[in-house]
Amino acid sequence: MDINTHVDSIVQGIISDISNKVQQQVAAMIDQKITEVIDSLDATSVLATQLSEKLDRRLSQLPIDTRSIEAQLTSRLDSVYTDISGRVQAQSADAITQAVNAQVNLIDFNVMCQNALTNAIQQQTFTYPDASIPGTAIDQGRLLISGNNVTGGIIRNFGSTGIDDRAENCQLTIMDDVTVVENNLLTRDLTVKGTVTVEGDLNVTGTVPETSPLYTSIVAAATNNVRTSLDQVVFKNYADMVFDQIKTDGLDLNAITLNGQKIVENNSLATMVINSNLQRVGQLKELQVQGEAFLSGTLYSTNQRVGVNTIEPASALSVWDQEVEIGISKQAPNVGMIGTPRNQALIVSSNGKNNMVANPDGSVTINQLNIGNVILASSAKPPSDTQPRGTIVFNENPTLGGPLGWVSLGNAKWANFGLVD
Repeated sequence: MDINTHVDSIVQGIISDISNKVQQQVAAMIDQKITEVIDSLDATSVLATQLSEKLDRRLSQLPIDTRSIEAQLTSRLDSVYTDISGRVQAQSADAITQAVNAQVNLIDFNVMCQNALTNAIQQQTFTYPDASIPGTAIDQGRLLISGNNVTGGIIRNFGSTGIDDRAENCQLTIMDDVTVVENNLLTRDLTVKGTVTVEGDLNVTGTVPETSPLYTSIVAAATNNVRTSLDQVVFKNYADMVFDQIKTDGLDLNAITLNGQKIVENNSLATMVINSNLQRVGQLKELQVQGEAFLSGTLYSTNQRVGVNTIEPASALSVWDQEVEIGISKQAPNVGMIGTPRNQALIVSSNGKNNMVANPDGSVTINQLNIGNVILASSAKPPSDTQPRGTIVFNENPTLGGPLGWVSLGNAKWANFGLVD
């Protein structure tokens, strides 16, 4: 039988028992209160009072006749009695209802149920089904379960003062003759009293004390092996190893000598080194060259000639930019020249403008020429803009009888000058 089903049946029985007892107690209290209210009522005095009032009113209205009064009194007694009895019963029922409600409101059903439940539980005897936990195994004082009563099964997320089990699978197996650790064993210190057998590689990331027997025995064995096996072959192998290390790591020397003479000392190259095939040097503070020099495939220097983008400079300085050649040279005694020796125009420019153009035919084109403070220009039609006073504009399209040009009088005023005749 399932323990939960058994407990549910016990609880249901206790609740049923408590409900019956509470209902019995409430019914008894209501009956007692009704009896007290009825006993407290004086029905005789009520009937007498009602009857006296009715008789007095009726007698005052009737002729004074003893026989008729007695006959009427006798005939009316039954109806008056019936009327008064109904009123008394109604008043009694109202008084009883009010008294019962007042008494019921004074009853604390919660406390009554708690007391009945406590008495029922204290008097109840529990019977545990088979294979359940016996009550004697529970320390009810501290609500502790003794470990002697826990046998078998797997405890998950087990922990105690010295154990914290977080494994998902079995990682430690303890037997009488051996203890098996299924993964890496991590410990701060390890002391082994006996023989250690390592089936695999031994990796030691720390140090071995030089005074330990292990270190002493390893050094002694290595020294003896080197002494007994050191011969010409071993020496050659060692020399090859040193040579290979020099090729990969280089040499760190203060000086290098050749035939007894120093060729390198500290950070200087001796003057006896006259030939070299250096392809790259650092920043040079001084450089003297006798003969030709060719830098970066662009700057060429030879005897009294410098070429840019050419190794055949025709002038003291020849600059080539694709098909254009510009030269700076001496043309005659005390006469220098800047120009192009080929059929090419030469522009003198400032601020990106073609200020002066030397054409291959020998002519020179100037868009605007200033002589002192006078500006010389040309135009195909009379100017009308504002120019400094004295500005001269030559007529690019002269006609017979027309002006040779125009001169500025300031404030956008112009006057003709010259006559084409």
